[in-house]
Amino acid sequence: MTLRSRIFLAYTVFFLVPLCVVFGGGGYLIASALTHREEARAQADMTVVRQLAETATQTVFTHTLRTTAENIRLVCQTLFHQHQSGRLTLDEAQRLALEALAAQRVGQQGTVLCIDSQGMLLRHPDTTRIRTRLDAAVFSRLQQLTADGYLEHQPGGQPPTALYRAAFPPWGWTILATCELGERQRMLPQILAAGTPATALPVDGRQSFLLSPSGVFWPPLFPEAAPTPEQRQALLSLAETMRRQQNGRITWTPPTALQGEEKTILFRHQPDNDLLAGVVVPSAALREPFAQFRRLALFFLLPLALVALGLAHLLARRLAAPLRQLARDLDANDQDQPPPSAADESTDELAHIVMACARLQAALEHHRRQLVEEQEACILVQRQLHQEIASRKEMEQKLLAENATRKSAENYLQLFKSIFDNAIEGIYITDPEGRILTVNQSFCKITGYQDAEVIGRNPSMLGYGDQGKAFYQGMWRNLRTMGAWSGEVWNQRKDGTVCPQWLSISVIRNDQQQITHYFAFFHDITELKRREKQISIMAYSDALTKLPNRAALERRLTKAIARASRNHLNLAVFFIDLDNFKNINDTLGHDKGDQVLIEVADRLSGTIRSEDTLSRLGGDEFILLSESIDNEQAVYTLASRILASLKQPIQLTPHTIYINASIGIALFPEDGQTTQELIKNADMAMYKAKSEGKNTFVLFTREMNEKLLNRVRTENAIRAGLKKREFSVFYQPKIDLASERPTSFEALARWHRNGVVIGPDQFIPIAEESGLIDEMSLYVLDEVCLFLGKLQGHNLRMLPISVNMSPRTFNNVQIVETIDAILGSHHIDHRLIEFEITETTAMKDVQHTLATMHRFRQRGIRFSIDDFGTGYSSLSHLSEMPVSTLKIDKRFIGADDPNSRSIVSTITAMSKQMQLKVVAEGVETSNQLQWLRQIGCNEVQGFYYSRPMPEEETLHYLQLRADSPSQDTTAVQSVTIH
Repeated sequence: MTLRSRIFLAYTVFFLVPLCVVFGGGGYLIASALTHREEARAQADMTVVRQLAETATQTVFTHTLRTTAENIRLVCQTLFHQHQSGRLTLDEAQRLALEALAAQRVGQQGTVLCIDSQGMLLRHPDTTRIRTRLDAAVFSRLQQLTADGYLEHQPGGQPPTALYRAAFPPWGWTILATCELGERQRMLPQILAAGTPATALPVDGRQSFLLSPSGVFWPPLFPEAAPTPEQRQALLSLAETMRRQQNGRITWTPPTALQGEEKTILFRHQPDNDLLAGVVVPSAALREPFAQFRRLALFFLLPLALVALGLAHLLARRLAAPLRQLARDLDANDQDQPPPSAADESTDELAHIVMACARLQAALEHHRRQLVEEQEACILVQRQLHQEIASRKEMEQKLLAENATRKSAENYLQLFKSIFDNAIEGIYITDPEGRILTVNQSFCKITGYQDAEVIGRNPSMLGYGDQGKAFYQGMWRNLRTMGAWSGEVWNQRKDGTVCPQWLSISVIRNDQQQITHYFAFFHDITELKRREKQISIMAYSDALTKLPNRAALERRLTKAIARASRNHLNLAVFFIDLDNFKNINDTLGHDKGDQVLIEVADRLSGTIRSEDTLSRLGGDEFILLSESIDNEQAVYTLASRILASLKQPIQLTPHTIYINASIGIALFPEDGQTTQELIKNADMAMYKAKSEGKNTFVLFTREMNEKLLNRVRTENAIRAGLKKREFSVFYQPKIDLASERPTSFEALARWHRNGVVIGPDQFIPIAEESGLIDEMSLYVLDEVCLFLGKLQGHNLRMLPISVNMSPRTFNNVQIVETIDAILGSHHIDHRLIEFEITETTAMKDVQHTLATMHRFRQRGIRFSIDDFGTGYSSLSHLSEMPVSTLKIDKRFIGADDPNSRSIVSTITAMSKQMQLKVVAEGVETSNQLQWLRQIGCNEVQGFYYSRPMPEEETLHYLQLRADSPSQDTTAVQSVTIH
């Protein structure tokens, strides 16, 4: 085959194959698009049929709910007329109505409910929910319906529910017909099976339908008449096939159809109601796009194929002509070959070109071998030249390295010489025999000797002589074993002065580990010694009074205890604290206070013996250590002299200062065995002296220590008890005198420790002093919130609970946010909490009290003043505070004297004028109760009605007094704890 034939064949394939692919693929896509359009229209028809069916289901579902509710309302109306006619009582009529209501059912899962006007369930399938309130969200939405109506509701965690509301105003009832929305989906197959009339008719030959699980088509596929047995059998077979496949398409020929009138059925399964939605389309309508495309393709493809063949022939002739000419030219230029004959010209042009190229390649290979031989000879010569150059460079590098080494050595020698000459330490180098070989400038400057005076001599010429023989033996032993030594020496300068120096000596060895030299350097430490002495003085003395400080005292006291223990002697520690010294600093200034301290230190120093030690701890505290105490009388005498020395006034122009002190005394060995123990016990005795009126002295006793230890143990036990939750809350009711019913409770903390209940008077003061009262107050509030949650769980009456708040807790700047966080975590209404504070707390910082109270009041928390009458209150400030209650202290209630009764009567009358409620604490007798009634007291609290009760007893107490919500006039209404 010639080249032109092959080119023609290639271009023919190149043109015709894409042409066929374009027509085939394009036609297929167009036909598929038309088919998809038909299927989309069929899907739209299926959606319309499904929506029509769902609309019919919704109508039947709503009608069922409305009919059920209306039937119940008619029954209630009939019973109401019988009640009006006297044949039935109201209770009998309502009971019969509820029984009729209970018998009603809506579908399979629905039911009928009845609620009153307050949302209380009167009838419910679950008997445990009768007399409980309907869900607040549903009840609120029902109230928004102005008339009977339909409502859908989806409670959390439950299936969605539909409700139909029918009101019965004569009894205030609302009748609810409820049913799960899933019941509506289950009604759809039943409606279709009942033969609901069709509303979707065939359009353009398409007919949509729904197929129920029982095999019923809706609308019927033969709507014009009743199907024949043959048609019915065909429909059942078709339905069975579709139910088996669930989704897809099938081709079906109806039994009454004409020849070739087959149908294509597209269908899809609906899982929510187990229906099949489908559409019937004539098969010819789906195949028509493909047939039309085949006709058009044949019409256009034949002319285009002829055009492609002509183009291929033309291109083959034009592309083969240059190659044919190239073959002729190659044959003509090849001198070794004969000229081409006519027979050769008829052969393939490429064969001629290949033969010519082969001859040319052979000639090039011959020339390449000649070039390779010449190149190998050149490489051999080049390798010899490279070796010569490398040897020359190696020699040059060695010369450069040797020069660099010599230059570096010269630089290092110069550097070391500069360091040696300019070092601030004195340096000298000796030979192995110890003769000085060289010294630096600092050596000459420190010792005063010039280098010529010391070279060749032994360094011992500088020795002062205080270092003994053992000192030098140890030095040489370290040099031999460790190769170095350093230490402090005393040397003599040339002028004869002696100075301390720090000397370091190192051994220098050669490669054979033989000693060749000794290298030594030293520096003068005279200034360092002076500074050490000054620092020691500053570290152990007071900067203001120049007395020994605490560190010096502890050192001396430790030594004194050791001597006293060794020699069986006694010593005394006096802890002296100036009384009211802070007032001097606050009024006259700290400079005057410093002058007073200096004067006191001088007076005390003049009072004591020379062997005693007086020290200042800091501030206005002094400690006196007195050794060799013979008896207690000597202690009394010394303490009296100290107090007497301070009686004389101190003149500070233009002021005259009077000062006194409180002294605590601890004796060794009776009151302590260690330094810290004696100081601690003396400090404790000093505080005892201050508590006894100041300006006196007190000897330490074991009772003081026991009291302190008990307080520390109790504080630690409180901390552990809070972690172990050993504290519980008791509740004591407040009783309204008019109704003799509880209006609220007071929360009281109790401590259960080792099986014993401890009252608050034994641990509250210690908690306040140690700062634990904040944690305890929040602990009690947390327990109260948990108790309120239990009340809600038992459906008991919700009464406010008052909690005592300590001054420390109330004055916390973050107290409002803290209380909000606790109540919010338990979902407790603020109106259920009341705080009780004392008069002292309220009046300590009036502005803070007012601001804090108003912030709490905005949240619904009320305040009461506890133990009113025992402190000092400003009536003007009290009238501004948002206080709701005054609690009269029980000491006034229990007292029989006229003054106490007058105070109670006055407080009660004043509270009425200020529109405040009065609560009397500690009521224990009927006489007290009768008297409080006479003076108009509002509420009482005490053992007469109830002692404080734990949680379980409080719950039982409320259950015994349970009443309907309508009678709760004092409790917080409609409070929900979530």
